[in-house]
Amino acid sequence: MLKRALYLPLFVATTAMLLSGCSPEPAGNAGPASTSTAAAMSSNSRNALDWAGTYQGVLPCASCEGIKTTITLTADGQYQLQSIYLGEEPANQFDESGSFSWDDSGGKIRLNSESNEARWFRVEENALRQLDLEAELISGELAEHYRLAKVSTDVAASTAPDPVVAALIDRDWQLIELAGQAVAADSGAFIHFSADGKVWGSAGCNRFSGSWQPAAYRLALGQLASTMMACNEEKMQLEQAMLAQLALADNYSLGDGQLSLNKARMAPLARFKLKADPE
Repeated sequence: MLKRALYLPLFVATTAMLLSGCSPEPAGNAGPASTSTAAAMSSNSRNALDWAGTYQGVLPCASCEGIKTTITLTADGQYQLQSIYLGEEPANQFDESGSFSWDDSGGKIRLNSESNEARWFRVEENALRQLDLEAELISGELAEHYRLAKVSTDVAASTAPDPVVAALIDRDWQLIELAGQAVAADSGAFIHFSADGKVWGSAGCNRFSGSWQPAAYRLALGQLASTMMACNEEKMQLEQAMLAQLALADNYSLGDGQLSLNKARMAPLARFKLKADPE
């Protein structure tokens, strides 16, 4: 009888220990890892980027030279849109305003226009990227042309000279790509547009100069004159190709510190990046 009495409390104590070991940890002890994971999952363009402001660029157009586009987004969910169809003057400017809404991911916005046309943009750092009707990225050779760059308040308010021209002039632009082919960083090729309508630079071997007509996203280069030095075959080939592409360019686009010279809606003829040390 005494042995039975000793076994009972031992059994109860053992069972209690096993049950306590299987009990779930209290919710309050989840630890910092779960908190940081939740924070990371909730971070998106809507709450992490300074997206309110004005964006500008030239979007591709199937029936014109391009659509000069300016969109202003305000923190209270309103937008203003100006679209200028280049080459279709005089009745080529359209203005509208309304509200915009965010998708569930917090990374895309939809302009809520009266026409109910689905116009989607992905909100990126200092940029808007136009999407297709299904809110997906547009692919193809012109994909990079569907990007609108954010501009500062004073630039957005400026009308003369054109705000994008102001970002183009009085800077040295180093050639980094020609007809889709990368150009060596030490080629020495660059171009410079001045506010007084002069253009100059180097094609890698000889320096060139001439005139250009400042306009909104349009580019009209005059006849270029160059020096007549002889260089190795590689440099001469680069020079001939660069001057040939410059002669074809009729519009340009800017974004991420890069300049693209284009012909109508074709792929970029030449790409340049902003040089740190002007020549």
